[in-house]
Amino acid sequence: MNPTFTPAARALAVAALLALPSLAAAQNATSDNRGLQALQNRAASLGLVATDAADAAVTSQYTDARNGVTHVYLRQRVQGIEVYGAVANVHLTAAGKVVSLHSSFQPGIEVLARGAAPTPGLSAQQAVGAAARALGMPAPGNLTVLKAGLAAEGMEFSNGGISLDKIPAKLMYLPLADGSLRLVWDVTLAPLSGDHYWNARVDASSGVLLDKSDYTVSDDFSMMNLTRPLTQATVAAAIKATPATPARPTAAPNSYNVWPLTIESPIHGPRQVVTDPADPKYSPFGWHDTDGVTGAEYTTTRGNNVHSYDDSPNNNNTASTNYSPDGGKDLIFDYPFDDSKNAPAKKNQDLAITNLFFWNNLMHDVMAKKGFDEASGNFQANNYTGQGKGADYVQAEAQDASTASPVRLNNANFSTPLDGSRPRMQMYLWDRSELNVAVTAPSTLAGPLNALEGSLGRSLQAVGPITGKLVVADDGSAKPERGCNSPLVNAAAISGNIALIERGKCGFALKIKNAQNAGARMVIMMDSIPNSTTLTRMGGAAPDSVGLRIPSVFITKSEGEKLKIAARAGQEVTISASGQVFYRDGDFDNGIVAHEYGHGISTRLTGGPNVSCLNSAEQMGEGWSDFFALWMTTKPGDVSTTGRGIGTYASFEATDGGGIRPTRYSTDMKINPATYALLGTGSYVTAADGTNPVHAIGYIWATTLWDLNWELIAKHGYNTDLKSSTGGNNIALQLVIDGLKLQPCRPGFIDGRNAILKADSVNNKAANSALIWRVFARRGMGFSASQGSSSSLTDQKVAFDMPTVVLANNKQLNAALLDVYPNPASNQVLIRTQVSSSVPVQVELVSVLGQRVFTQTISAARLQKDGLTVNTSSVAPGLYLVRLTTSEGTLTKKLLVQH
Repeated sequence: MNPTFTPAARALAVAALLALPSLAAAQNATSDNRGLQALQNRAASLGLVATDAADAAVTSQYTDARNGVTHVYLRQRVQGIEVYGAVANVHLTAAGKVVSLHSSFQPGIEVLARGAAPTPGLSAQQAVGAAARALGMPAPGNLTVLKAGLAAEGMEFSNGGISLDKIPAKLMYLPLADGSLRLVWDVTLAPLSGDHYWNARVDASSGVLLDKSDYTVSDDFSMMNLTRPLTQATVAAAIKATPATPARPTAAPNSYNVWPLTIESPIHGPRQVVTDPADPKYSPFGWHDTDGVTGAEYTTTRGNNVHSYDDSPNNNNTASTNYSPDGGKDLIFDYPFDDSKNAPAKKNQDLAITNLFFWNNLMHDVMAKKGFDEASGNFQANNYTGQGKGADYVQAEAQDASTASPVRLNNANFSTPLDGSRPRMQMYLWDRSELNVAVTAPSTLAGPLNALEGSLGRSLQAVGPITGKLVVADDGSAKPERGCNSPLVNAAAISGNIALIERGKCGFALKIKNAQNAGARMVIMMDSIPNSTTLTRMGGAAPDSVGLRIPSVFITKSEGEKLKIAARAGQEVTISASGQVFYRDGDFDNGIVAHEYGHGISTRLTGGPNVSCLNSAEQMGEGWSDFFALWMTTKPGDVSTTGRGIGTYASFEATDGGGIRPTRYSTDMKINPATYALLGTGSYVTAADGTNPVHAIGYIWATTLWDLNWELIAKHGYNTDLKSSTGGNNIALQLVIDGLKLQPCRPGFIDGRNAILKADSVNNKAANSALIWRVFARRGMGFSASQGSSSSLTDQKVAFDMPTVVLANNKQLNAALLDVYPNPASNQVLIRTQVSSSVPVQVELVSVLGQRVFTQTISAARLQKDGLTVNTSSVAPGLYLVRLTTSEGTLTKKLLVQH
């Protein structure tokens, strides 16, 4: 049933419908806009007729003070109504020259519109109710109009008791897969749970949900994180790596005792007292101001850029009911830190909220310097310059849901609605189990088992410790230890004891349920794969997973076979098992905080702050966020080839741990071999349920940006002043930020590459063009590469070649075009280049005396894609020259062989 349609709302809807024809006239007032004119002038080259771009709406427009480029973002309109997803962006120099232009406008839009309903059958208020039902939300209560407006311009309602924020609604056209248009209401709802921030499109006549996107980007790492077993030694190493908290000095006014800029987490360096950290230009009245007048409005962790607070009950409430630490009139935020693994999260709550506040403000100030400022849609309560919309400071929620039921763990997310609506960052606790599973008899087998707890049933911490006799399951089949048939033949023997079951034939949940029905207190599941050392975190689905109460652990086949043989031989095998769960606070993992904030940056900058554009299959949001995290935590003395894991603190690893990505980030392709060729293969392709592997996709993109950062550092040096414009690190970040502004809506990898090249052309007169091409070519995004549709993960063309003109004009870069690693080498060396060659490439290894100790001919394509591995184990130690002869010339690089 539709919600009550009040007289006021009915009058508003009728007025909106009657006013639709006037929108075209209103748009004529801005017809002299240079960006709109440029789009109209190029309509034919874009496959459009003149009327397709005649009524385009400017969604946002601003000029970069640093480089003078004006960015104009437009959306197609027809009959005064905007077309969802039909976006164009035009970028102009101060002289009016077009820097770049992209368009996804629909051709022949007026003809398409004739087949769509001209007026809605539902009011905006009714559409809100329809969207809520379709999204599984409660029906809204009394909706009051907060901002009246024409239907096609949009209006805002109160939260209706169902949304965390006001509810915008706007009449739009939605292109459908069959090429037609449908009149829809575009409605935005933020459910009270905080898990999503929906932007939905419902049919304007029937209320049927036709399309939706989520402004919340969730980084649920739990499954990847928990597939790695945590041994006592691993926990001890990670805890031991945590530097002792230094003595707290006498605090100064306006100070924060936190892990400062470039310190990734408590295991990466000590805390420091940072005084007066606010940037004088971008936070001119300090971090606790909101009115733009000297003097702090808040003494708590709240200010113009962010409000950080405790959300352990998961009520997503920034009002006085949610706690924030108070620094007093002197703004002194100095709290103790208990880093013992048993310390409850609440004990470190004040420090967690303070560190979260500090790093959100750092991200604001550093990124504002690089161009994510008020005009481009950054996050501030009060936009001091008057540009942008303001009223959208970050709501940063610390220790989120840590006392809620159910507790939510191993996650973080960031919601980025359009400019003028507040984003939300949710930071969670992370857990790891420490298991003690051991054989206590017979003495010949006694000792610890390497075990990983499953996700089914209850945990060992909840029900343990457990001790008992091990009994091999017998289901009466040819392979009885699989335990797939119920009831188990030896149920009487299993009752009250521990069942040993082998993987295979049926699912884990069914096996465990059969053992539970036989009276087992616990299951030890042994692998069926010989010689495998990988432990599997067992999972399963209903109905078998329903009602499981006993714990289960997974062990290798080699350990399981020993136990099975002994038990079947009549020996009494006894087991003891217990478990503890420890927690780490994501609020102290500054890389994750920076990563989450990064989602807001890439979302607001791509397509402009008033359109949400990062919803294509090949979009690289997770990659930009990982790059921001790595960039903000790079220190003087860091080396490009050293592996950097994301989230090592949160995932209970040491600083050199693998983190929560497929590999650590490194320029060394032995450590990080990612290339564009991975996309669309294995775990890098859309899953059967339609979900995209966003972290795997982002990992490839971040790998490339990380290479770019280090290549620019090699060329221009590292600048410790992260707000400077000089230094390779600062140049890299600036190119990435400007690339976000210059790329099209719904970008893919090649769009992103081209935008960075364009940014270098604008900012640096293409001084780094050859370097940028070399970086992208090395990772499979070379000159001949193409992405196909950004909506597909399987239609790209991978290429490792360089533009001929770059090679011809940059002969001095020959050495840099040749990759030889590792160097020094021991047993083997991998040789790669992106140089094309019309003839096979001759690869030689030449001694200092000119003697050729190795020679081989290989195709340029293979050398670009896979490289050539040369066995150096039999080569005498010493200095050699790697020499490649191509049709484009000769490349050489020194190689040191050591044994």
